[in-house]
Amino acid sequence: MLFCNSEGLPITEHLPEGHEGREIYGIVKDPDPDKGRAMWRLEQKQGRSIQKAKDKK
Repeated sequence: MLFCNSEGLPITEHLPEGHEGREIYGIVKDPDPDKGRAMWRLEQKQGRSIQKAKDKK
């Protein structure tokens, strides 16, 4: 399963070299690399932007 950007292209930057999706579409960058997909879905549902909390160390 591939996640898509706003243009409908699959995000391929995290796929391993030689992956069929990467060979077909090239490298498509993740527009929100700091957000997990669950966070993205929550933003869509709530209609607002959610900032991920920084890890505390």
